[in-house]
Amino acid sequence: MSLITFCIRFALAAYVVALLALYFMQDRMLLPASAEVARSLTGHHAAYDVEPWKANGEYAGYLVTPAATPRGTFMVFHGNAETAENKLPLAEIFVHDGYRVVVVEYPGQGNRQGKRTMLAALAASREALGAARAQWTGQLYLVGESLGAGMAAQAIEGNENNVAGVTLITPWDSLASVASTKYPIFPVRWMLHDPFDSIAALARYNGPLVVVGAQQDMLIPIVHAQRLAGTHAGAHLMLLPDANHEDWFGAMNDTHWHQVLRWMQAD
Repeated sequence: MSLITFCIRFALAAYVVALLALYFMQDRMLLPASAEVARSLTGHHAAYDVEPWKANGEYAGYLVTPAATPRGTFMVFHGNAETAENKLPLAEIFVHDGYRVVVVEYPGQGNRQGKRTMLAALAASREALGAARAQWTGQLYLVGESLGAGMAAQAIEGNENNVAGVTLITPWDSLASVASTKYPIFPVRWMLHDPFDSIAALARYNGPLVVVGAQQDMLIPIVHAQRLAGTHAGAHLMLLPDANHEDWFGAMNDTHWHQVLRWMQAD
């Protein structure tokens, strides 16, 4: 065997191994375990209370309730490598405006039991929306960050009339689009268990849509947020010029949040 033939065979074998690794390990890559064991937030916190929330009889996240009668319901879907416990500061934004907030947890994350896969997280997100709709009347709004933006968008599909407004923060247009950019030598569009196409999921949704993009985002480049907003009639795009994927929350001030709520028609 010549050296050239050996190198070609070695390269092909390495490519196939990498291909198989990407296919079978995509859930671990997209949904890594949280860095530490999540601590329960249950209890009284100044002007609101936090308690475990259940969907169909099983723990599914937290319910954050203001002291006054809630104006409606916000549902928050967190990003990867996070847990519901990380999202209390975001929940506070909406609680202080008079809304109850459900912080959704995915199976295998935080204090929720189950298999940690993208498809399980998707099923749990859809189940959570249905459970919230059944539990409370009034306006229901969704807020998703990063991976959670993808989950929120997918949960809307088929439930368009049940959602009064949605905000997607540092989102993808589709997971396949992001993955194909990061791994151009692999046929990732065929390898993903689900393309998680947010554009397609929102195609029949006619309610208020706010897209918040971080212009320094290297994980999900801003072009994906721009494409998502640009393909949906009436979408509002808010750009954070100095923020990246991890610090967008610190870049949001009261003026930003008031604008988001106005665009969502939830002010």
